[in-house]
Amino acid sequence: MARRKFRKTSRSGREDEKDRISNLPEAVLLHVMNFMNARDVVRTCVLSKRWKNLWKQVTTLSFSSSGKILFYNKFVPQFLSNRDASTSLIDLDIRAYGFKAPKLITGIVKYAARHNAKHLKITTEYNFRAIPNPFIPLIFSCHSLTSLVLTTCTGVLPLELPKSLLLPTLKTLHLTNVRFAAIDDHCVQPFSACSVLNTLGMEGYSFCNNADTLCITNSNLSILKISNSVVYNPYPRTFKHKIILSTPNLASITIGDNIIFSDHQLTSTSGLPFLEEVNVKILSSPMDYSVVAGWLQVLSHAKRLTLSFRILNDVPNLVSMEIQSPCFVRLESLKMVLVNQHKVSEEEVNIIVRHLLQNSTITTVSVCHEFQKARSLSRAALLK
Repeated sequence: MARRKFRKTSRSGREDEKDRISNLPEAVLLHVMNFMNARDVVRTCVLSKRWKNLWKQVTTLSFSSSGKILFYNKFVPQFLSNRDASTSLIDLDIRAYGFKAPKLITGIVKYAARHNAKHLKITTEYNFRAIPNPFIPLIFSCHSLTSLVLTTCTGVLPLELPKSLLLPTLKTLHLTNVRFAAIDDHCVQPFSACSVLNTLGMEGYSFCNNADTLCITNSNLSILKISNSVVYNPYPRTFKHKIILSTPNLASITIGDNIIFSDHQLTSTSGLPFLEEVNVKILSSPMDYSVVAGWLQVLSHAKRLTLSFRILNDVPNLVSMEIQSPCFVRLESLKMVLVNQHKVSEEEVNIIVRHLLQNSTITTVSVCHEFQKARSLSRAALLK
């Protein structure tokens, strides 16, 4: 950060120099520094006496070893040891790469736990198969956390998590490329101890041993996003797993790509009575419409439904297949997003819509191609 000087000309013609930035209140300066990475934060100490120790009180820290691995392995411990120990942490963003990533992350997470960090984001591409993950137990002993983002980059083995995630104050959780330990031979149930969890996102997940059932049990959960695309997947393409939703207050669910289970393997123990919004995205490979219809049967309390797809199998034969139509008794809007307009005919769209609206009273449907403006179609025209 360069020190900026402003010149003011007095009546005598003499120019006075003023450092207006340094004259700002300390709270304002610290707020600005929260948007800077840790290396630039430290550099402010040379600006003036006012700035010398200000960096030690910053509550948002961002560390990235990308391209500067050796430097950050030395810089981070020095930074943390010189920081004001009486100042709590609010946000901590760690991006650690290279063979010393586990040690670096462990040291930072240990510091975060001691200083009551609230928001923690960790991104790494290290392959943890050969060594233990010492920072994982530290994360799940950090009971001050209200949000956690944990990402293992594409192309490496997933990071193994405990059977139960003991984070009693956690409200938001996003996981990418992780693996869950089973509570028995077949089932994983990691979220039941997160008693105030409101938002859960998972992109790329797998199970240890022979587990084949994911139980998402949480009475407070409101928003759920799940996808298995673009990450390491140890299972064959034909592997199918079960998802059991015990989430009575769920209001929004997004089912993304490569979620592989049949229509009989998505179930709910609570009926999802408060479900407002459902988004189903099928983008990377064709899927049987009968499978999608099975999902929607479980999610039929939705008020707003968006179905995005590149291609769906079985649609031309839908009438003869006698697939039960979802009973959308609360549906207020239906939107169809065609990702590849050249592979989906207008007649196929009409068949799908007619099937979805058999037990609904909505009068219009929105249909659009990806990145294009939607057009509204009347129920009368579609149900001819």
